[in-house]
Amino acid sequence: MGQGLFRKKIIITGITRMNQGNICVSGIDPDTWRFVRPLFPTGLNRDFTMESKTQVINHFNLVEIEFKRYRPENIYHTEDWIINENFAPRFVRHLTNEEIIRVLNKVSISDLNMAMQPQDKSLFIVKAQSITRIWDEQYEKFKVRMDFIDHAGNAHNSVPVTDLLTLAFVRYQKSIGNNNYPTELMNIFNNNPYRYIRIGLTRKFQDKYWKQVTALITIPDLFDGRSFSFYETKIGGQA
Repeated sequence: MGQGLFRKKIIITGITRMNQGNICVSGIDPDTWRFVRPLFPTGLNRDFTMESKTQVINHFNLVEIEFKRYRPENIYHTEDWIINENFAPRFVRHLTNEEIIRVLNKVSISDLNMAMQPQDKSLFIVKAQSITRIWDEQYEKFKVRMDFIDHAGNAHNSVPVTDLLTLAFVRYQKSIGNNNYPTELMNIFNNNPYRYIRIGLTRKFQDKYWKQVTALITIPDLFDGRSFSFYETKIGGQA
């Protein structure tokens, strides 16, 4: 692989919260159907997702990004690419629901435990039976967790949500006094014919690679096409 700059169009499937106000972005390369995690050595900030006031890095947007080189880790994190931070991501278009369903059919898995065994990837789109519990807690920072059952019937409990959209949505619901948001969110998700949970694995921490919920995906979209920036503007701060 040459080390020159090259541009690639990526289908965005994840925008997650990191430390110090940074974010993590990832998606799918439609040429190879592999997951791609664009990295920038000092971290990506929220500005990377925006073009003036518009959030161009949004779920299932096709976006052109300029890459420098592939930099995989040996275990799990095989999706890492170093990007050129001076090239602003270019919005190409938003995928139609039909195209999104095709992508989901192509890349989704039913059994998360089995998919994790080879330790050769850290990003998964998991077909879900249901979310059984959602709650929030304040521990160092605002956190949301959930219990869910994957399509194969495995229970995954107390998985932290790092998806910026879900976090900002929950913060907003709480700010308007809606403490019934877990039931509402679960009802919308569980009654949807297309139910997927995107899972990412953390870097090694306390000798483990921890699961995180990096997106809730339904067709039609349970967030009505809204982005994390929509809710962050409403709450007047970062989720």
